[in-house]
Amino acid sequence: MKTAFIMQKEIRESILTPKGFSWYVLTSVILSVLSYLFLTNSELSLLDQGQMLYMIMNFITALGILVGLVFGADAFAGEVERGTMEALFLSPVTKAEIAIGKLGAALTNWAIILAISLPYLFVVGKGGQNLLIGIAYVAILGTFLAIIFSAFSMGLSSRVKSVKNSLMVTFFIFLLAGAPIFLSAAQRRTWFGRILDFINPFACAINTFDSVVIDSQGLAYQAGRVAIICGYLLLSLWFLKRSVSRLEM
Repeated sequence: MKTAFIMQKEIRESILTPKGFSWYVLTSVILSVLSYLFLTNSELSLLDQGQMLYMIMNFITALGILVGLVFGADAFAGEVERGTMEALFLSPVTKAEIAIGKLGAALTNWAIILAISLPYLFVVGKGGQNLLIGIAYVAILGTFLAIIFSAFSMGLSSRVKSVKNSLMVTFFIFLLAGAPIFLSAAQRRTWFGRILDFINPFACAINTFDSVVIDSQGLAYQAGRVAIICGYLLLSLWFLKRSVSRLEM
């Protein structure tokens, strides 16, 4: 109940606000533009459904990561700057319950973005043989990544106690995580590209999407990349727990 109370508070203050709704409007606008270009542009329309679905899945996952990082950066540092941290500590909830409630609100954000994206996935991927399995993978791996980056950003926020500084660090992390999208196929085959692919959970996810949607490869081919993502999941939750346990008024 206490965790649910914190989660409801965060949803009211961070999601059910004009700022929160702006993310959903932005998601709809960008997905509408991308879908329109994919289906009407003479060059982009030559891509098959699998390739278009893969690109939309990458965008949705990247947006979920970005929202999680921004939400997490404000989670504790924002409370400190607004002077509301003391009230949280004086309420009958533990630090762990506060962290879980805030993380639950961040995942609610991701769930809304995913729900908004579903019609676009069906429109763009209609007729593709791997549409449903692709949606399942983006839902599962996207949730894992939302937890990873939200938890890390929240842990950093509790340590830095400055929204501005926390946002700067998380924005750099977002650029680093999204680097594989901007690298060419040749660059990704270099030693740097291979290392980046191996240590980057987002790269593991988009490589999995490629393998599943475009190459139609089964779960056995994804085991290594999924294991890396799960490793980051456990590490990020440990980092959040350890950071919050050291949090003081």
